[in-house]
Amino acid sequence: MKKFPDDVLVALHHANATVSCVPVQIDDNDEWQAAVFFVLAADAPCLAKGRLAPGPYPVEIDADLHEHANGSLIEIGVDIATPAERSRGTLLFITGHSSAQFDTFKLLSTQNELPLFIGDEYCNVLAQQRVILSDVMRAGFKQLLDEALARDAVIRMTGRFDPDLVFNDVVKSLNLA
Repeated sequence: MKKFPDDVLVALHHANATVSCVPVQIDDNDEWQAAVFFVLAADAPCLAKGRLAPGPYPVEIDADLHEHANGSLIEIGVDIATPAERSRGTLLFITGHSSAQFDTFKLLSTQNELPLFIGDEYCNVLAQQRVILSDVMRAGFKQLLDEALARDAVIRMTGRFDPDLVFNDVVKSLNLA
C-alpha cells in the first residue's frame, strides 16, 4: 500500500497533526504544488474494516483571516463528504513567520487544483483526488495572503510581532488543543 511521503509523515508527527498542506511534486517532472494530506482516525465512521469506500468525494474549502494584535493567521477548513460522516480538518498558516508556509499558501493562490490524499492512522493512502480551485477561490486566497502580509509588516514595525502567541491563541479559540 502506498504511504504519504516521508517528509509529510515527519511533519505530521512533529506537529502532532492529522492534516497538513505542503508543497509536493506528484511526478518527477511535475511543478511544485500545494497538496493536502488528511489522516483519518482508526475509528472514523467513514472507515469499514480500515477501508474507505471508493471516491471521489465532494470537498468544501473555506478560509478566514484571524487578526490578532501580534500577527495574522490564515485558517483553511477542509470538509470532505466521506461516507457515514463528513471528515473535517483545519489548516493554519502564519505566512509572516515561515517561508515554507508563505510558499505553500502562495501556491494555493495560483494553482488550478489541489491534490488531496486521505490516509489511515499509519498514513497509508486510502484515497486520492484532485479538488478544483476556482478563479474566485484562488483570488480569495491571494486576497487573504496580501492582507496577512500587509498587517504583519505593520505589526513588525511596532515590535509586537509574536507568531507563537498568535498561533497558540488561535488554536485555543478554535478549541483545537
